[in-house]
Amino acid sequence: MKKIVILLVLLAAIIAAAYYQSNQRNSRLNRASSGASKTRELLFPDFDINGIKKVRIKEDKQETTVTVQGDQWVVGERGGYPANKEKLQTVLMGLKYEKIKAGRRIGKDSWGKIGVNSPGDATAFGVGTLVELLDEAGTVKHSFVLGGKVTSSGGQDNQMSMFGGGPQGNRFIRLKNEDTIYEVANSFSDLENKPEAWVLKDFIAVSKLKNIEVTAPKAEDSWKASKKAETDTDFVLEGAKPDEKLDDGKVTLSSFLSSPSFDDVLAKQKAAETFKESVKAVLTTFEGFTYNVQAAKKTVDGSDKWYMTVITTANIPQKREAAKDEKPEDKKKKDEDFEAQKKTLEEKLAKEKSCDGWVYQVSEYTINTIFKKRGEIIKKEEPKKDSAPAPTIPGVTPGTIPGLKPVTPPVEPAKTSTDAASKAAATTVTTPPISVSPSNEIKDKPATPPAAPKPELKPAEVPPAAEPKK
Repeated sequence: MKKIVILLVLLAAIIAAAYYQSNQRNSRLNRASSGASKTRELLFPDFDINGIKKVRIKEDKQETTVTVQGDQWVVGERGGYPANKEKLQTVLMGLKYEKIKAGRRIGKDSWGKIGVNSPGDATAFGVGTLVELLDEAGTVKHSFVLGGKVTSSGGQDNQMSMFGGGPQGNRFIRLKNEDTIYEVANSFSDLENKPEAWVLKDFIAVSKLKNIEVTAPKAEDSWKASKKAETDTDFVLEGAKPDEKLDDGKVTLSSFLSSPSFDDVLAKQKAAETFKESVKAVLTTFEGFTYNVQAAKKTVDGSDKWYMTVITTANIPQKREAAKDEKPEDKKKKDEDFEAQKKTLEEKLAKEKSCDGWVYQVSEYTINTIFKKRGEIIKKEEPKKDSAPAPTIPGVTPGTIPGLKPVTPPVEPAKTSTDAASKAAATTVTTPPISVSPSNEIKDKPATPPAAPKPELKPAEVPPAAEPKK
């Protein structure tokens, strides 16, 4: 019995010693983490946002570079196309003021579990996204690996939670040449390793379209449509036959390229190859803008893709012609409105000129209007049908009324010469003329003819008898 008691006491002592050592180890880790947080409130205490001239984002198979070129930021992997400066500024400001939520010393053999291994190591798993920030001389000022998101449940999340998983959305970051793994509240989702995600998405915007002329590879497929006045609702197809009309259900010209977008952009050097066989279109607007567009459909990696390029020009009036009887107060207001409108159009032209010559990958919906052939956009109007012919009745001659004999106009007899005495003794019968329709044809609705008038008989005038002689 005493042996059992002794064994229980020894076991309790061992458990107590292990618990003490575990607490001591956790206390040291917490002190290290707390000390790191106190001395490093910010992830990058010495971050000079103005000194950053290049951002390089790398993964195992792809790299994205956003760099300063001249006086603007551009995307290196897209032929120097302008970068989205606002997006870049948001990322850099986030890095400059990002605070540390927690810091932990995690063994290198566990880095893969939270996705902070550097790309390029063929033997490593759990590779993160390497981000390097360089100055004008090309010196790396800051380098870090974006790891996995910190959550508290499910699959890989359980592996992360063993390192003290915090609120969902937090993220692990490993700084270069440091053993501490930091947890931050910002997920930095904008730090994408996708060149197309960094290009500036400003594009042309066709407004107040006046006419469009499409030139297809085959002449018979080409077409042109226009409006005479800006207030007109419908476009008129040029050269349409009397029974042809533009089918608005097939093409909606009033909104064509009014607010287009693009998915990706290729370098200008790709234009000649991309548009060997293309459809061309010239669009002019009531504001004086002209857009020369080329579009092509290509099959890339087994799927269809649509490309377009554009050259924009404009004829913007520089002076307003005032009316002769214009009042001074009206002139001032109209001059101010004119200058404001001129400035708006000039800014629009400058922005759209920056798109000249680039090859844009767009959706089919964006550009399919100019791929329509002339025969596909025509609506033929049905000819108007005449009134239905009168039904045919068996045994009845067409153009007559059953039961009614045709009326034959009377023929006046030839006049003969008679003596005066015969005229006096003759009995005179006067028959009024009968009005007869020149035709018995039945028109749209058959009408009942009036009854033929009866001849009116008047008694003959008899000379008075001679009085007897006395």
